[in-house]
Amino acid sequence: MSARSSDPGEDDWGPWIRHDGKGCPVRVGTIVEVVCEDRFGFTMRQIACVAGGSYSSWDWSHFPELKKIIRYREKRPKGLSILEGCMSEIEPTVHNDLVKIG
Repeated sequence: MSARSSDPGEDDWGPWIRHDGKGCPVRVGTIVEVVCEDRFGFTMRQIACVAGGSYSSWDWSHFPELKKIIRYREKRPKGLSILEGCMSEIEPTVHNDLVKIG
């Protein structure tokens, strides 16, 4: 599954990351797409903003009261994708100029 979109109107996402259930690994305010699993083994995908707090689906000790997040990916800012595109067009230059002091 590609993390980059080909349509400029679509969102860009980072790679899918498996979650270990040991709390929230991303900063509060981050937009994420998550895959959750309920106590019956059914999964669902949803997009959410990370709110923080210890009582959440990120912490599997609250399962089965809460669903458990089994994988996630972060939304990538459009500016980052634009910057990466510009950087890939630039050829690296190497300078081996030595400066003699004194």
